[in-house]
Amino acid sequence: MERRKPAFASSIRWQSANVVSQVLLQLLFIMLLARLISKADFGLMSIALVVVGFVEIFAQIGIGPSLVQRQHLEPRHVRAALHFSVGLGVAFFLGMYALAPQVGVWFNSAELVEVLRWIALSFILSSLALVPRSLLVRRMDFKRLFAAAMVSMVIGNLGIGLGLAYAGYGVWAYVAALLSQNALLGICFWLMWPERTPGLLKRWQWEDLKDMLAYGGRSTLFNWFNYAASKADTVLVGEFAQSRSSGGGWTATGLYDRSAHLMSLPITVLGKLGDSVLFSGMSAIQTDAKALQQVVGRGISLISWLIVPGSLALAWFATEVSVVILGADYADAGPIVRILFIGVAFRSLIKLADAVVRAADLLLPAIAIKAGYLGALVGSILKALDAGAGLEGVAWCVTACTIVQFLVFYRWMGPAINWTSGAVFRATSSGWLAAIVAAPGFAAISWLTPDWSEPALGVLQPMLALRVALVIFWTAISCFVVAAARPHVVDGGDLELRKRWTAYLPAWIGSYIARQ
Repeated sequence: MERRKPAFASSIRWQSANVVSQVLLQLLFIMLLARLISKADFGLMSIALVVVGFVEIFAQIGIGPSLVQRQHLEPRHVRAALHFSVGLGVAFFLGMYALAPQVGVWFNSAELVEVLRWIALSFILSSLALVPRSLLVRRMDFKRLFAAAMVSMVIGNLGIGLGLAYAGYGVWAYVAALLSQNALLGICFWLMWPERTPGLLKRWQWEDLKDMLAYGGRSTLFNWFNYAASKADTVLVGEFAQSRSSGGGWTATGLYDRSAHLMSLPITVLGKLGDSVLFSGMSAIQTDAKALQQVVGRGISLISWLIVPGSLALAWFATEVSVVILGADYADAGPIVRILFIGVAFRSLIKLADAVVRAADLLLPAIAIKAGYLGALVGSILKALDAGAGLEGVAWCVTACTIVQFLVFYRWMGPAINWTSGAVFRATSSGWLAAIVAAPGFAAISWLTPDWSEPALGVLQPMLALRVALVIFWTAISCFVVAAARPHVVDGGDLELRKRWTAYLPAWIGSYIARQ
C-alpha cells in the first residue's frame, strides 16, 4: 500500500474542520447534559471513563499507530492487525467485566460496577473500528473522517444521549451516548474503508505482526504514561473524595472533572490534529531532518500564536467561562479552572512534541520524561490532599508539573531532531508577544465592565454575555496584530499563501503585511 505524499494544507483544513466541529458539538452536548444530570453522575462517569481509558491503551497495544507510522504496509499486515486487535478487544471486555467488582470496592461504589461493565463494550467496538480508521489516517483522508465524526456525534450524543438524559436516565444517558457514538463510528469507518484488503478473513502469520508490535509496544507504553499523567489527578481526587467523609463524594469528583474538562477543550483540538495530520505527515518525512524541523518549527509558532493569548484569556475570566459552558451551578469551579487554564498553553505545546517523538520513533527517552512527570504529579497531589489543600491545591500541582514537563521536553527535543533547543523556544515568541498585547485589554474589560454576578446567578446575566463577547473580540484582535507584524507565523514565509490570506483583508492592511 503506497503512502501518499503528505498534503498538509488540505489535510489540516479538513481535520481542523473535523476537530473544531467535534469540539463544538461535544461542548454543546456537555453544556446541555450539565443541565440535565447531576454533578454526582458526572463524577461517577468520569471515574468509569478513566478506568476504561487506562485499560483500552493496552487493548490496542499500538496497532493503530503502527499502521500509520510503518513506511511499507502490505495486505498481510492489515489482515494480521485486524484479527489481533479484535481478539484483544474481546479479551479485554471479558477481563473488565470480571474485574469490575474489585474496582467498585476500591472506589466504594456498587453503581460503578454496572457502569464499568457496560462501558467495557467499547473495547470490542473500538477494536472493530481500529484498522479502517488507521488506514484513513494513513492516507490523510480527513474528509471521510469528518463525515463519520459528524454522523456519530449528532446521532449518538445529541440524539440518543440528550434524549435519554431529558427522560431522566441520569448517568445511563451518558453511557448510551458513548456506546452509540462508538458503534456508529465503527460502521462509518467500515463503509469508508479506503482500500479493500484481499483475503481479509484468511489466516495470518506471527511474522506479519511481529514488527508492528515492536513499535506498537513502545507506542503503547508512551501512550499509557501520557494518559496516566492526564488522568491521575481525577483518579486521586475521586479516590480521596469517596474514601473520606469530608471528601465530598462523587459531587466533588464531578466538580473537579468538569473543571479539568474545560481545561482540556483547547488541548483536545491540538491533540486530535497532532494524532492524525501531524503524526501521519511527520511519519512520511521522518527521515528528512530538514523537512521535519520546518514542520515542527511552523507548528510551534502557529500553536503558540493561537493558544498563549487564549490561555491567558481563559485564566483571567475562568468563572465566566465556567458559568457560560456548565451553568450557574458550576460557578464554584472558577478558581479551579483558573489555575488549570494557566497550564493550557504549555500542555498544548507538549501535544505537538508528542506527535514528533511518535513519528520519529524517539519514544524511549520521551517515556522517561513522561514517567518522571507522572511520579512528580502523583506525589505532589497526594501531599496536597493530605495537607488539606483541596481541589485548588490539586490544580496547582497539575499546572506546576505541566510547566516543568514542557521545559524538560523542549530542552531535550531540540537536539533530538538536530535542532538547537534555543530555536525551539524562540519559535514560541509570537504567542508570548500576543499575550503581552492582549493583557492590557483584558485588564480594562475586567475593571470597566459591571459585575455580572450581581444580584444572583439565576440566569445568564447580560453583563456576563457582554464581558465574554469583549474578551473573544479582544483576543482575536491581539492575535491579528501580531500576525500583521509577523506574517510568517500564519504562512511560514510562503509568499503565495500570504497573498491568498491577505486578499480577504482591506487593501491598506494587505499592503502593510506584504512589506513585512
